[in-house]
Amino acid sequence: MQVLFRSLHQGSKVDIWSAGVTLLYLMVGRSPFVGDPKQNIKDIMKLRGSEDLWEVAKLHNRESSFPVELFDIQFLPSVELKHWCKLNTKRPEFFKLIPRSLFDLVDKCLTVNPRLRISAEEALRHEFFAPCHESLRKQRMLRQGLRLESGDYRSGHLEHANSQVSLDL
Repeated sequence: MQVLFRSLHQGSKVDIWSAGVTLLYLMVGRSPFVGDPKQNIKDIMKLRGSEDLWEVAKLHNRESSFPVELFDIQFLPSVELKHWCKLNTKRPEFFKLIPRSLFDLVDKCLTVNPRLRISAEEALRHEFFAPCHESLRKQRMLRQGLRLESGDYRSGHLEHANSQVSLDL
């Protein structure tokens, strides 16, 4: 977002925006914002609404970067990310499998105002990554030789009721 407005004050939150766009691309199977910067601003406005976009343009003293034809738009509401994805996906069968937590994470990454956008640390603590955190916790426990509630630690193997997972320790 800050890149489109050619902001001189681009912090780490610009990378979070980029991560959100990349995740959105993976979710819908196409680039969500293509074309010249003015077209991208229009496309972002269709998704995120006009109010926050205007605020960010003002924040960076870049109102002049706004496409002229958008000056007359008084208010354009944002669209729910899941609804936007459903309308724009190239892979409807995959769309049905996307967890709610991923929509939430991408929504927070694509918050227009960088001051309100999720940080990298917050993103890594997001619910979407909970399975990764649990897996890492179990691996740490195994390395420490502690007994897991879901199975026993025996010579590099974790035995579950239905499966056996070999671990390289």
